[in-house]
Amino acid sequence: SIAVVPCGVDTEMFAPGDKVEARARLGVTDQYVILFVGRIEPIKALGTLVQAVELIEDKNSLKVLVVGGDSIGPEFQRMQLMCNSLGIENNVSFVGSVPQMELAIYYNAADVLVVPSKYESFGLVALEAMATGTPVITSRVGGLATIVEDTKNGYLIPWQCPEPFARKLEMLLANESLLEAMGREAYRSAKEYSWSNVGRRLASLYSAAILQRVGSAL
Repeated sequence: SIAVVPCGVDTEMFAPGDKVEARARLGVTDQYVILFVGRIEPIKALGTLVQAVELIEDKNSLKVLVVGGDSIGPEFQRMQLMCNSLGIENNVSFVGSVPQMELAIYYNAADVLVVPSKYESFGLVALEAMATGTPVITSRVGGLATIVEDTKNGYLIPWQCPEPFARKLEMLLANESLLEAMGREAYRSAKEYSWSNVGRRLASLYSAAILQRVGSAL
């Protein structure tokens, strides 16, 4: 038989914090914060999020923080040009890479994490965000489909196009009670992936395999 034990998340490093304080540290206090964390490469499909933001009617109330990557490379340049051509360069801030210990500040400051990737093997950034109580809007690809429960702790988007991302962002940000409920559910879900829980599951599987092996040898 085959058993799958997922990756875990450090629920001590990534935990709910003071959103007001986190936003003050990042200098974003009067806008909704949409977060993207990842390399700026075509497979991460940042352009899908950028185009989605342009489709949102009240885009001036939004701030997109792009964490990860660097300020060189063709995809970074393409993203900057796209923001400029769509007239949303003031809505998108390219933060660059940050130390792992500082990521929790960004997760806590965010209203929602968006993961528009074309493919993800697991999707650890989604789990990190959820551990801080931040819901996720993500592509239905790879391991993300096992982490995010559609309409419960976030939204799974089956199409690789901007419009459904825009509509879900509008829906979530316009409904504070829904945003809070999804955040609580995201936190509850992420706790199941704590390293202590993952370790117990792995130890239990090893114990069962050993007992089966010993039993078959008797």
